[in-house]
Parts: sequence; C-alpha cells; structure tokens
Amino acid sequence: MTPKIDHDLLARFSTIVSQRMGLSFPRERWGDLERGITSAASEFGLRKPEEVMGWFLTSHPGTKANEILASHLTVGETYFFRDARSFQALEHDILPALIASRRQEKRLRIWSAGCCTGEEPYSLAILLRSLLPDVREWTITLLATDINTRFLRKATAGRYGEWSFRDTPAWVRDRCFTRGKDGRYEIKDSVRSMVTFAPLNLIDDSYPSFVTNTNAMDLILCRNVLMYFLPQHAKNVVNKLSRSLVSSGWLLVSPSEMSHELFPDFEPVQLSGTLCYRKNPDRPHVDSLHSLQISSLPPLEHDTTNEFDTASIPPSVQEFPAGDSDRQAEETPESGTPEEVYSEAHRLYDRGNFAGALERIRSGLPESPDDARHLALSARILAGQGDLAGAEEQCLKAIAADKLNAVYRYFYAVILHEQGRDDDAVTSLQKAIYADPDLPLSHFLLGHLLDRKGKPSEARKHFRQTLRLLAQYRQDHVLPESEGMTAGRLQEVISSIIEQETE
Repeated sequence: MTPKIDHDLLARFSTIVSQRMGLSFPRERWGDLERGITSAASEFGLRKPEEVMGWFLTSHPGTKANEILASHLTVGETYFFRDARSFQALEHDILPALIASRRQEKRLRIWSAGCCTGEEPYSLAILLRSLLPDVREWTITLLATDINTRFLRKATAGRYGEWSFRDTPAWVRDRCFTRGKDGRYEIKDSVRSMVTFAPLNLIDDSYPSFVTNTNAMDLILCRNVLMYFLPQHAKNVVNKLSRSLVSSGWLLVSPSEMSHELFPDFEPVQLSGTLCYRKNPDRPHVDSLHSLQISSLPPLEHDTTNEFDTASIPPSVQEFPAGDSDRQAEETPESGTPEEVYSEAHRLYDRGNFAGALERIRSGLPESPDDARHLALSARILAGQGDLAGAEEQCLKAIAADKLNAVYRYFYAVILHEQGRDDDAVTSLQKAIYADPDLPLSHFLLGHLLDRKGKPSEARKHFRQTLRLLAQYRQDHVLPESEGMTAGRLQEVISSIIEQETE
C-alpha cells in the first residue's frame, strides 16, 4: 500500500509512535502505519487519519489513547505452543530445573510479556500442569501482559477458533478445552485460573515493580515483541527485563530477536536446538543446562495419558557450581558510615545488582544491627532475588525496630501476598493503614486482595480511597515505594479495574 498521507506528517507521527509506544515504523512500513491510523480514527470519534495524527502531535492524549492506537498498530498473530523448539526447551530443561530447585518452597514466578491474545501464557499453564502432579500445592504466578487491551479482553475470555490450534498437539485441545455450540473452544477453568492478565506498556511503565507484580521472576517470555521496537527502546526493555529476573533466571525471545549486543547481561545457552538466555548468575557460569543431568520428559506430541500428564519429576537436580563471583560488576568498599553503606547498597539495588547490594548492606549491619532502614533494604534485596523466607525475616526485624513505620508493614504484606498468605497480608495492610492512612499503595493492594477474596464492595472502597489520595499528587509524581509507578499511571490502572467491574 502506497501511503496517501503527506510524508512529512507520517514521518513526524511515526516518531511520536516510537517515543510513546516504542513501535518502529520506518519509511518502508508507512503503509501499515496509515492503515492502522485509518482503522483507529472512528474509535476516537474522528473522521480522517490526519485528524488522529494532528491530535497526537499537538497534545498528549494519555495512556488509554495510546493503548487504543496500539491495538490498531499491532498484529495479534499467534497460536498455542508456537515455536516448538522453545517449548521443548521449557519442557525438557528449563522448567524441570526450576521445579526441582523450588520443590521445597513450591513457588514459581513466570511472566509472558507481550502475551497477545493469551495462547502463550495458557500454553505455559498447560505445560506446568503436565509437569506438576501436585500443582494445587504450589504458589504459581503466571503473569501475562500486553499493551493492547483488546487482546487482553479476548485472552481473559479464553475462547478460540481452529486457527489458534494449528501445529498444536491434538491432546491439548481435547483435554484442556470444551467445545461450544458455535464451534469455538473455551479453555477449562483449571487452566484459566492459573493466569493473571494485566495491561502493561513495556516502553513507558516501570518494572520490575511490586505494584505491577513484575519483580523476582524465574522465567520471562518476551517473544516477537522486541522486533517492533527501535534499537534504543529494545535495549532499555531488555535491561528492565533483566532486572525483573532473579539470579540465573531465564529469558526467551524469538529466533529473529537474538543478538549478542542486545543481551549483555545474559549467557546464551543452546537447548533443544534453540538459543535461550540465562541471566548471568553471581557465581561462575556453566556452558549448558545439560550439565544439570536432567532426564527428559516425553515430547508433547507423544502424550497420551489422561487429562494432564503426570510424568514424574526428575528425583534430583545437580546444583550449579558454587564459588565466589567472578562477575562482580562494581567494587564496593569494606567500610563507611551507616548512611554511606545504605546509599551505596540502594544504588546497587536500583541497578539490579542484588548480590553486590546484599554484600554491601551486610558489611554495614554489624555496625548497626538494629538499623531499620538497613534491615528493610535487606528484605527488598532478598525479595528481588526470590528469597521470600529471608525477606520476611528481615522485614519482621525492621518492623520490630520501627513499629509505626507503615511502609515496612506494606512491604511485609507484599511478601506475604507473594507467598499466597493473603489473609495475613490483609492484616498487615490494615495495620499499615492505621499507622499511615495516606499511603496510596496500602489502600491499592488491600483493594486488590479484597477483590480476590470475593469482597468487591470493600475492594471498591479502598480503590476509591486510593484515587482520592492520588488526586493530591501531580500526574507525573513517582509514588513512594512504587518502584517507579507514577500517580497518573496508577489512577489509570484503578479506573480500568473499576470500569471492568461495571461492564
């Protein structure tokens, strides 16, 4: 399609799209850009694509408008178990290793970033059920995000046509879906309930963050997403994804997105004929996950058992070799005042260097063992590494040292929530609100937990209180303890939740 719109206007608009959404529309894709703008015009109540471009160029319509435009500029083309080699690597190597390493605490955290219409996260849920006979005993976070809210609505509905099952083993459709009268297939509640869908803009939104639940991930899939971004945006996204992973966490991208320059914080590992990226651990790396001596599971297409495969998990997994870090990014001094220790440890934490931050904060604790700020930062670092038991211990010490600190009680609630202890988390949030009724995030998280517990009226009360508190801030103000979330963005998130409940 040859663009009919003025080329100078298209050039300026493509720059705006890049800046606000990270989407790349070079000159050769201006036809696609014009098609998307023309499609979006009527949804904005405008008649011509030029009016859409003029609106975006002369003002900042906001996140909602960006998401609507993105829904017309991105293509929802995916299917279940897309890219067989990646899922073979997950089935035979990555997930069995993660399961074995977490068998005692029974907790896994996985993020499908750019989940489109939901086929990828549901495929992960199906695979996890086949690998975990005791799946009900586990606390599994399977977060699925996308900028396109239309895609998310379809994903949440969980209804698919035949085209979503191309190149997918027949048993997946037969066991995990029910066929409706219209011929479409609806995913079973046992699978659907494992996935949490949420809007997230990989360019603009802050992550890792406790607010968006994007912290301490064991595995992130971000496939067929980076290819749409300009190089500088892609690098920034990969850096934030790296910080969202625990040490030795895994990142999977599509084959066309693999690049040595784009993934400096990762080591490439060849598994099942495809390249996977493992975040460089804080100890000497190994050349391949196959040194873990993992016994393979039967391939998906050969699965003929009942509803879910209950193949046994390998009885033991050899640990990665221990040792002193040979990849310490920065030298840290051995001494300093408590304030200097705290500041430097916080700086390392903010940069994603959890090992360095923990080493620095521990070097200062003997000098100030009851310093609540040091203890609270230790808790944050340990939570970032996925050590929730250690984080809980340090957070309780911080609370004991400063009993009226609402922030510590809020963060303790976050830790409890991530462990699946929502009743205890609610109690902690109530104490946080008693100590400081003006902390927005305490009300927001309490509303979220009450909503999960089937108490929508109580949840809305706290959501509305959060909105009242947020009104006191500038839209671009970064909220305390939010890991970068602005007041304006949290307002949009809450408004979206309330709108969905009233639809």
